[in-house]
Amino acid sequence: MADLIPMRTLPSIILTCIVYFMLGLKPTVEAFFIMMFTLMMVSFTATSMALAIATGHDVVAVANLLMTISFVFMIIFSGLLVNLTSVLSWLSWLQYFSIPRYGMTALQINEFVGLDFCNFPTNEDSNCTDFSTIQPCTGEQYLKSQGIDATTWGLWQNHVALGCMTIIFLTICYLKLHFMKKFS
Repeated sequence: MADLIPMRTLPSIILTCIVYFMLGLKPTVEAFFIMMFTLMMVSFTATSMALAIATGHDVVAVANLLMTISFVFMIIFSGLLVNLTSVLSWLSWLQYFSIPRYGMTALQINEFVGLDFCNFPTNEDSNCTDFSTIQPCTGEQYLKSQGIDATTWGLWQNHVALGCMTIIFLTICYLKLHFMKKFS
């Protein structure tokens, strides 16, 4: 608790309060608090993973190297650098171990659902009715083109996954500390 509240929760709250309005994101209270909660969950999960990896290592450099390697693979398979729908099928399972993927997907759903990118009404001649075009007109169409489920469960399953990962990592950390040789 000494780590989670001052080092993870407060910076997430401060960052959200500054960045959310600066970027001009959705002006709703619900979207603001979902972004804040998502950032806190990503922070908690990444910290838990760092604790689970670093616990039990005598050499700090080894723990740093393992953390760096794991975060690089997570970023590669998060959808930030590579479109996840274009990843080879035998590598696509790695996306489910990516902490940034869950956070980014939740933030995309939070922001894009309900947005309309078209400046013209939907009728027979508009691109909004032609789903074969490359240019999506609504936020839901964009998310669908990225392979993201834009439903309410699609949003909250990312938070559930982050919560489960946090619990798993903290359990690993506890077990490593519990069974560590004690020098007394």
